[in-house]
Amino acid sequence: MLWRAYNITFGSRYKFYEYMKILEARLESVHAFARERIKLASERMKTRYESKATDHHFKEGDLVWMYNPKRRRGPSPKLQQNWEGPYTIVKKLNDIVYRGRPTPSQKSSISIG
Repeated sequence: MLWRAYNITFGSRYKFYEYMKILEARLESVHAFARERIKLASERMKTRYESKATDHHFKEGDLVWMYNPKRRRGPSPKLQQNWEGPYTIVKKLNDIVYRGRPTPSQKSSISIG
């Protein structure tokens, strides 16, 4: 076996081109099966997500807190405050983004969304 050419078709009942055709057909069927299973799994994940997801609609004047996981110097990230606010909604820019104004104790205006 060492230093000799290996003959793939030795002892097999298929010639090389027949083997390639059979292998190609098997790979195509496996690929189609995998595509179908991925499509079913993505549909299940989509329905599960949509059943638990909620839309948040704010009106002008609502008070909101903004999630900002910015890392700061000092205590461990576990102990840092990730929520900033409260902010007052000033204007709805689109379905997701709102313009917020800080309460008197805050510093500047932000976009929430």
